[in-house]
Amino acid sequence: MPELVFFRRGEEVLRVGVDRARLVLGRGEQCDVAIPDPEVSRQQVALLWDGTRCRVQDLSGKGTVVGGTSVTEAELPDGADLVLGQWRAVFRLSGGGEGADVATEVGHTTSIQKDAQAPRWQPAQVRVKQGLNESVHRLTGDSFTAGKDAGCDLVLQDRFASSKHLKVTRREGTFHVVDLRSTNGTWLGPVRLFEAEVTLPTTLRVGETELVLEVAATGSKKEVASFHGIIGNDAAVKGLADLIERVAPSTAAVTILGESGTGKELVAKAIHQCSQRANKPLVPVNCAAISKELIESELFGHEKGSFTGAANARKGAFEEADGGTLFLDEIGELPLDLQAKLLRALESGEIKRVGASRPMHVDVRVVAATNLDLLAAAREGKFREDLYYRLCVIPLHLPPLRSRKSDLPALAEHFVKVYAPRGQTVSFSMAAVERLRGHTWPGNIRELRNVVHRALLFRKGPVIDAADLTFDQEMNKETGIAVPELPPGMTLEQMLEKLERQIVEAALRRFNNNRERVARELGVARSTLFKRLKDWGLTKQDEQE
Repeated sequence: MPELVFFRRGEEVLRVGVDRARLVLGRGEQCDVAIPDPEVSRQQVALLWDGTRCRVQDLSGKGTVVGGTSVTEAELPDGADLVLGQWRAVFRLSGGGEGADVATEVGHTTSIQKDAQAPRWQPAQVRVKQGLNESVHRLTGDSFTAGKDAGCDLVLQDRFASSKHLKVTRREGTFHVVDLRSTNGTWLGPVRLFEAEVTLPTTLRVGETELVLEVAATGSKKEVASFHGIIGNDAAVKGLADLIERVAPSTAAVTILGESGTGKELVAKAIHQCSQRANKPLVPVNCAAISKELIESELFGHEKGSFTGAANARKGAFEEADGGTLFLDEIGELPLDLQAKLLRALESGEIKRVGASRPMHVDVRVVAATNLDLLAAAREGKFREDLYYRLCVIPLHLPPLRSRKSDLPALAEHFVKVYAPRGQTVSFSMAAVERLRGHTWPGNIRELRNVVHRALLFRKGPVIDAADLTFDQEMNKETGIAVPELPPGMTLEQMLEKLERQIVEAALRRFNNNRERVARELGVARSTLFKRLKDWGLTKQDEQE
């Protein structure tokens, strides 16, 4: 049977059997072979097969390049190639030759060439990438399904994914991918797949999500877990992820408790993404960042002319979040008079705009967060006790960073990937990692993010060293100079000598080893500088003599 063999960047990646009288290639999804390339027309070219010969018919009106010549209609000889954007398709009158795989039926299946050397049942995993979020799932069974439906083995929180989107099955040395008639398709690069056999590694695209089929990680390196952007292998983090998955499907109010900078908003997003409301909006409101005069309007909205400056009617956060989730950050800062209105909205599901005469019903799931002890505040009369019990149906406690220091390297590497210049690989030295572990992290993960971001600017090469790390608590308010912590086991005299040497070495580099200039800039005698350099072993042999 004749076939088209598709090449990309010189590599054969796809074979399609020409088994019908008319085969249409183009960018449109209704084509027999969809090629989503901006240089390809919606209907680019048709192959007309009469059982003996094949002809090409250009459908774009601009001509199709066949054998290096732009044609509108011509016979397609054996071995001729068609240029389709960044793809090249070679026509073969008899496909494959002896022992080759049979090309699959167009419109139902496509086939990617197998790797005969791939081992059977090799340990494999699928890496799910959604924006900055990344998670890894070990493949243990013969197959798995992926989609938005809760019954899928791999549930995708992607608005462009179908309920049951695709199925992947192990085969001898390969993985068989079948698109389950999804709306937006399963893509391998620019090609939409209906059915394919792939080797490892292979990246499939489903909506805004990438599914990377790869060999499972082996050896001593432990894979770092990531749950909707929550990174860590600490037991407290794993317990938190498990609790989020259990409480997310309910409509019960959740309050996230933890110190500032522990990632409360990230947890709120994870709860929303794991709930049945994931396709509806998540509306965040920072109760501490809005003035007391405007907070009621921000939450409940207002009618036109209800107060000075209300030129138009406006929806509040509750209306914007209707059907979805409302995240109330810093809930402890909400004024007492508004706490009563919030309580009424939570209990009855009704809100009333400022200046409105009638209430309206909304369907909102409330997730609150605070770094305060709400129960203590309620006992002191600073927070309504009835509102406390209404919000804290399910309390989630976030651990501070100082109690999960085993996750520090993974978190630091994550922020390096986020902030490092594109195309550059930056790593931490062992001394830098130990310095990170020795810090108390009063600002938690937010402080770590700032420290890593700063270190990327201060570093002198592809490695972040301990000297490149500065902490907010070390900055002298008058001089702006970072004051490092005293390492365990080091005396003050030893630390001062170390700092003195670092300052001198930096000055020598800055002034190209001009010692007279260095001594003048540092305000010390040249003999004193030379003695220090000799003690540190930084002088040449002839100078020592």
